[in-house]
Amino acid sequence: MDDATSEHYSMFFVDEEGTTSSFRGVRDVIVSHGLFSSFYSDRGSHYWHTPEAGGKVDKNNLTQLGHAMKQLGIEMIAAYSPEARGRSERAFGTHQGRLPQELARRYY
Repeated sequence: MDDATSEHYSMFFVDEEGTTSSFRGVRDVIVSHGLFSSFYSDRGSHYWHTPEAGGKVDKNNLTQLGHAMKQLGIEMIAAYSPEARGRSERAFGTHQGRLPQELARRYY
């Protein structure tokens, strides 16, 4: 999701978010919109190594995704406040809540 415009560039459902789905989302955005300058994310283990639960991320010990972003010249920014995730989580909740209704309306 573009933080400035709230536009969603890549959306798909997976059983559990992880490295593979994150790579897919990043690829989708780059293919459709080109390289971007920064990537603002939660502190999930597929994005960051965090030595102490709830603590600061280790920006020197990169994950696979972190290495790829570094090679592409994309700055990764870790979110620390609940407000930082609030807008995207609300949007995801809206999509997940509407999907069953839209599918039922279309196919039943």
